Amino acid sequence: MSREREHTWVVILAGGAGTRFWPLSTGDLPKQFLRVAGDRSMIQATFDRAAPLAPAERTLVVAAEEHRGLVGEHLPELPAGNILGEPSGRNTAPAVAWAMREILSRDPDGVMLVLSADHHILNPDTFRSAARRAVDVAQERRGVVLFGLTPEGPRTQYGYILPGDQATDDDEPRVHPVAQFHEKPPAETAQRYLADGSCFWNSGMFCWRADTLLEELTAHAPDVLPALDSALADRDADFAAAYAEIPSRSIDHAVVEHTDRAYVVDSGIERVDLGTGSTVGKIWPTDEDGNVVRGDALAFDSRDTVHCADGTFLATIGTRELVIVVTPDNVLVCDKNRVNDVGDVARLVESARDGSE
Repeated sequence: MSREREHTWVVILAGGAGTRFWPLSTGDLPKQFLRVAGDRSMIQATFDRAAPLAPAERTLVVAAEEHRGLVGEHLPELPAGNILGEPSGRNTAPAVAWAMREILSRDPDGVMLVLSADHHILNPDTFRSAARRAVDVAQERRGVVLFGLTPEGPRTQYGYILPGDQATDDDEPRVHPVAQFHEKPPAETAQRYLADGSCFWNSGMFCWRADTLLEELTAHAPDVLPALDSALADRDADFAAAYAEIPSRSIDHAVVEHTDRAYVVDSGIERVDLGTGSTVGKIWPTDEDGNVVRGDALAFDSRDTVHCADGTFLATIGTRELVIVVTPDNVLVCDKNRVNDVGDVARLVESARDGSE
């Protein structure tokens, strides 16, 4: 390991509620704590994937305060002080900024590799190769480093990265300066980027020196850091109220859209973003009719339907392009083209149940 890589820190963002993965994901057990692929939960798989890059002592997890105990159960290797519990979700910029402050206090030369706990990566060795390359670029060029994914269509839920014409050198994986970054563009703009043939999707993983991020946040999101620092200054006071005053902003909008020192690694990473129930077909087996059948379920003359049953037998006849999930407490039947609305329904269900108590 190079001396520079001895300063690598892994930051795992695990604060999401996973509402679009309802009813498998619930408020008490969000999807990052579910065993969706294999015997390890998603947060454990993320930790395992990054373990060769940094030890547990240099791994931080940012999660909801009510889930700090779950993080400790799933990752007993972590020192207790490496689990940062947010009293409320304020999007990714405050979460990453808190991890930055923690790293700077322990290692002024620290490099942050920021990962999400709900990504499933099919080629972990390729991921690690790209991550090591990103760490080197972050150290040597003081860059904001993005991981580029090959687009699969003009989807509007991704950030689009337009690289510069020339790679910065011939090493592999190739690294390009970023000419333009557009977070979640409208469909016609995404289609235009794809037609140009050289864009990447933003993976939602980042790498930078902690002091580089400090400079970028100071320049481009000057309202985030003072509010965060004020909340952290006196943790014995009403931390929850102070934290709730931090502006809610993604790191993409706060920094990545504005920086002039961004680079993108042509990562070659094959990633499944398990944001909705329809995406499990990319990791769970499908039958000859395109059905996912998991648990106590039977598909009869059904096609392109996700069947997931826990505790109750599920049978379908003649269904087409649905997601059907049965748990001991809930049943979801959803058109595959409407899975992005599941989060709204989950919140409505929660609100209705809270009102009935």
